[in-house]
Amino acid sequence: MLFNKSKLHDFADNIRFMLSGTLLRKPQFLARLLWGSVQGVLLGMPRLRFMDIAIDYNCNMTCDHCSALPMKDPEEKRLTLDEYARIARELQDEGCLIFHFTGGEPLLRKNLEEIIRAFRPERCAISIQTNGWLVTRERLRSLKAAGLDMMCVSIDSGIPEEHDAFRKTPGAHARAVAAVRMAREEGLKHLISTCVSRDNLRSEGIRRLIAFAEETGSWCHFNLAVPVGHWQGRVEMMFRPEDREEMLRMMDQHPCIKWDMRGNWLRVGCGAVKEKLYLSPYGNLMPCPFIQIALGNLRSESLRQVRDRSLACEEFRTYAPLCLAAEDADFVARTPCYLPGNKKPITSYRDVTWLTPVQPSSNPPEQS
Repeated sequence: MLFNKSKLHDFADNIRFMLSGTLLRKPQFLARLLWGSVQGVLLGMPRLRFMDIAIDYNCNMTCDHCSALPMKDPEEKRLTLDEYARIARELQDEGCLIFHFTGGEPLLRKNLEEIIRAFRPERCAISIQTNGWLVTRERLRSLKAAGLDMMCVSIDSGIPEEHDAFRKTPGAHARAVAAVRMAREEGLKHLISTCVSRDNLRSEGIRRLIAFAEETGSWCHFNLAVPVGHWQGRVEMMFRPEDREEMLRMMDQHPCIKWDMRGNWLRVGCGAVKEKLYLSPYGNLMPCPFIQIALGNLRSESLRQVRDRSLACEEFRTYAPLCLAAEDADFVARTPCYLPGNKKPITSYRDVTWLTPVQPSSNPPEQS
């Protein structure tokens, strides 16, 4: 049943999160949020909700689990501000409400404020994913003035030595913790992002991290380990049913823990393509950061064309009950980007035999 108690609770929690802080001073965003809720919840339309925007793959750390760095291509040109402005219009026409800027490390981009402005932040929520090392009050205030609403800091363990070893950067934990506190003091929404696997889900490091999230009033977003990037082929890291059961128990016990599969418009499951997408610095559109299939490139095709073609595929048309990249062993086994030794980190949809071949739509994007 669609409207059960658990789904309504998740939806209400997400709406409460949006109706606070700097977002209350964005009337155009609030109007779009209301209309998006009507379309996504009451009408059941596949409207976009969330977009990961990787603006660069350069980074100041070399993390064990990085899924992004292997996608870096020195021969490719990054998207320009004009291209971002055009793409932002297309994304908002499709309903997108939240733009989450990631990398690499997005704070390395000196023109990040200009990129944010290209997305018309008065009409959407703007979030940044950072390791926290480069966070200063001056930069936070500059980004907030440009339209930033949320800062998500990557922390892998509540034990400083574990986090620093994972990031191969002494002092990384202290800087990340300071960044969370600084964002809170500057009036930004503050989140923690952590990677959980079979190995660390039940660990003391995760327990301490949850305690820190509760202390600071932060959401703690769980990203499930995926055998891609630096962990390519490491299927032993993937969640099994007992791990999901334990995670859901932890979520019930600690409401600060959040998970993508429960962040959709009243539906539990994989929201890739239907509600969220990932854009590379070179214009490649992918289902999510961890399903590294280039569905198309927004330099040569419209968003509507690429999305219509992708929604014709069974895996992306429905809300899969398992996280495709982190829990679905069959999906991983037949998708090239997860296979050991695969030298093409961004697999083209033309190389994935199970994707349904359909003709792209010729309809122009709707105007909002």
